[in-house]
Amino acid sequence: MSILSFMLLYVVGIPISTLLHEIGHALGVIVCSKERAHVYLGAKNLPENLRIGRIHFHIRWGLFGFCTPQKGSSLTRKQSLGFIAGGPIMTLAVLLFASYLARYFAAYAGIHYFFQ
Repeated sequence: MSILSFMLLYVVGIPISTLLHEIGHALGVIVCSKERAHVYLGAKNLPENLRIGRIHFHIRWGLFGFCTPQKGSSLTRKQSLGFIAGGPIMTLAVLLFASYLARYFAAYAGIHYFFQ
């Protein structure tokens, strides 16, 4: 693994995959309820950067994140299940897509390792 692909992994890959995972949780909230979802990447007390529909993004580049429904305690069991399952489902979808891209870019070692 080259230094460039290693840097891409930690500087770009992990934050983007974390953000996509949290977007999965947010999609679980908005599909299963009428609540708004707040997606944080980086610190907790960040101002809102972007709003897409009922998903509010609070983003500063970081290696960790989380998602909260607007009124977390008012979710039913089925809605909570959708909220909890959304992240792993999105992570699985990203894994399958990255595996496909890793095979597609097999001739380019740096890009191949990034998606792998």
